[in-house]
Amino acid sequence: MNLILIIIIILILIYISCYFIFPPSTQILQTTINDFTFPILYTRQPIVIDDYIQEKEELIYSWFNYNFIKKLDNNDDDEPQWKHNNYKYLFMNANVDTEVVIYKASISSKIPDENDRIIAIKLKKDQSLIIPYKWKYFINKNEDFSLWGMNDLITFFVSFVF
Repeated sequence: MNLILIIIIILILIYISCYFIFPPSTQILQTTINDFTFPILYTRQPIVIDDYIQEKEELIYSWFNYNFIKKLDNNDDDEPQWKHNNYKYLFMNANVDTEVVIYKASISSKIPDENDRIIAIKLKKDQSLIIPYKWKYFINKNEDFSLWGMNDLITFFVSFVF
């Protein structure tokens, strides 16, 4: 019985460690709602959805129905600042024509400095961006976006530790 428990714990630890394998290069992937496939999420790259989405919550709850979904209160911070995505996927939908700046994934919450390569993505009203786990992002006005965080069971617990 102890051996089975040890094997299960080792398998869980190996699975958790896979969450911290980040892509060596950065690509911004673009898709439409009709062309979206779930394997694109496994690339762990940011995904821009070109369509103008009117029924955001309906789409999110149909795509991520096996995850814990949390609508985020985007009025928490008055000051613009870098944020570290602790959700498996962060779904951002633009409420106005705006821009989001992103920075590559890492386990540390270190913000980029002037020598780092950051990426600015312009979104039109109702366009969306999916940011993977541990990517950093910067938005000027929180009210410019509607945000939803999606976790599976593992990222739900891991986000408390890392």
